[in-house]
Amino acid sequence: MQKISQSKNRYSAEFKSSLIALHQTGRSANSLAKEYHVSVSTVTNWINQADASRINVLSPSEAALLKENIRLKEELDIFKTCSGAVGKKLLKQGRQFVLHIVQANLKAKHRLTRILQVLHIPRSTYYSYLHWQPSQTKQRHERIKKLVFKIWTDYPMYGYPRITIMLRSQLKRSISERFVYQLMTELGIRSIMTKKRNKPTTKVLYPQRPNLINDLSHFDGVLLTDITYIPVANRWVYLASVYQPETRQVIAYKLGYQMTKSLAVVPIKKALSLGYQPQIVHSDMGSQYTSDLFEQTLSSQNIKHSYSRKGRPGDNARIESFHSLLKREYVNTTKFSNMNEAIAGIDSYIRWYNHDRITLVA
Repeated sequence: MQKISQSKNRYSAEFKSSLIALHQTGRSANSLAKEYHVSVSTVTNWINQADASRINVLSPSEAALLKENIRLKEELDIFKTCSGAVGKKLLKQGRQFVLHIVQANLKAKHRLTRILQVLHIPRSTYYSYLHWQPSQTKQRHERIKKLVFKIWTDYPMYGYPRITIMLRSQLKRSISERFVYQLMTELGIRSIMTKKRNKPTTKVLYPQRPNLINDLSHFDGVLLTDITYIPVANRWVYLASVYQPETRQVIAYKLGYQMTKSLAVVPIKKALSLGYQPQIVHSDMGSQYTSDLFEQTLSSQNIKHSYSRKGRPGDNARIESFHSLLKREYVNTTKFSNMNEAIAGIDSYIRWYNHDRITLVA
């Protein structure tokens, strides 16, 4: 049996007739060849053969009907990609969306002219979208936004005021807090600083003792001390700190499992060993600070003891503020599974607080 040539029977008679009919609707041989993956010469031959033999040539009315059906089907296919939104309604979706719709239709082999016509998009608008480049202002906006995100990633406790200060320092230019707030809103980020939590209360068992710093105009020679509560592995541990208000730095601290008079004394002794020679140490009226051990530690160094008034934590506001920041910026967003983690983390925070943290206080 003689083998039939595959090349001569590659296309069916119906396929050839359909392309000839499409040509009669106004389509060029070149566009038909490109769309249906046939060489231009082959399509041209089919068209010429049909014209010569008048075989499968549609009547004018049939050709017009076929052309209309093809037009309607193409319009429907294009409409589907944009859910029927055309003209201004489509343009309101934005440049990226419009380009995505046009590109999807181009991939579906629709002609650009037809796509723009069906979607009611001016050619000039399409090409302006296609060749759009961000303005210098927009580029600057995006650069600063990336920098804002990086700063926040490094210092998530910072809100827009402190991030603004860092931006001004890094960029050496004026940047408004409102602009940084806007960028943080666009990024969906904010300071992780949490609200204050209630802590266990202490009882004052002694009559009020003198407050020696209440009327001072400066804090030269004054150290502040206090104890606060830190959650570690579902229990409380205790942080005793010594704070120098003149430099706004924590100069000594100690973490302990029990809130004892010994715990209160340790950071005082450490401060003294570092060369600090305070004239006054101020504390609240808690039992640790009114104990004989604490009082003797101070008196042995000729240090006067000043006490906050009962119910007036503002008398020791500076160290209270430090402890509040420690918790809101760090402790409340960190879970310590053991004491070692707490010591390492708090020590790291205190070093950052003393030397790198941006303060908004003049």
